[in-house]
Amino acid sequence: MLWGPCILVLGVSGVGKTSKCLDYVARHPEWLYLRASALLSEATGKTTEALRTGSDMAIRDNQLLLGAALDRARTGREASPVLVDGHAVIDNDKHLVPVPVEAIAALRPDGFILLEASIEVLASRRDTAPRIRPRRSLADLARLMQAERDTVSTYAAILNLPLAHAQVEDVFQLDQLIDDLLRRVG
Repeated sequence: MLWGPCILVLGVSGVGKTSKCLDYVARHPEWLYLRASALLSEATGKTTEALRTGSDMAIRDNQLLLGAALDRARTGREASPVLVDGHAVIDNDKHLVPVPVEAIAALRPDGFILLEASIEVLASRRDTAPRIRPRRSLADLARLMQAERDTVSTYAAILNLPLAHAQVEDVFQLDQLIDDLLRRVG
């Protein structure tokens, strides 16, 4: 089976992944948009909050279900390109739990986009967003963002895949990053 391109859009909660992905697919309807948390929620029957706050081992085990969940979600549209919105590191309120590289490899990504924002902007977005997110100090958010960056960089190196990185501003769009990644994977 010939699969369409799969780009993983990663970053910490509140950076703007969902809004930027939704903006992109609204202007590019041939692209599918899927959230890793929704795929896992459907696969496990658990809420996204229950998935996030599980034990380190439960989080890792759940993440290993992502590949099959993505395949099911793409059924009938396997050749369509897809953006998958997710995290490389899960903050379960006790630890920062990296998503295993095996779970990422099972998604058959063609490349990664890492979205970041300044710590102050990130904190403000998390505090004012309609979706409730755990409150974290600026220092904790900086550690989380660094862990996310390090983990995504490790995925790209281990899987030998391209990584694009951007600071999200209000007028930011994914178009150039996606175009550049698709040219690199050719």
